[in-house]
Amino acid sequence: MKRNLYERIHDLRERSGMTQADLALRLGVTRSCVNAWEMGVSKPSLDNLVALGRIFHTSTDYLLGCDKHETLLLDNYSQEEKELIMRLIQYIESQHLSENKKK
Repeated sequence: MKRNLYERIHDLRERSGMTQADLALRLGVTRSCVNAWEMGVSKPSLDNLVALGRIFHTSTDYLLGCDKHETLLLDNYSQEEKELIMRLIQYIESQHLSENKKK
């Protein structure tokens, strides 16, 4: 489990398929700023922390380590998109169940 803010930012960015430069561009900061966050040298401002939560569809509590459960926020998606996401999650869960039964 990722425990630190910098580890969580790095992990979420990589899982989102973004480079540090991509994330910096979306936030309006420099790539070196994002790098400093991921190295634990500095921390994002409150505004950037909120923006990171929106970009990664997670809570600021998760980013800060106050909540160990990663949350996927779907507020900005249409009902049709939410249903598609839920079907994908159900499919992945069924694959995990199938793999566990084989073991």
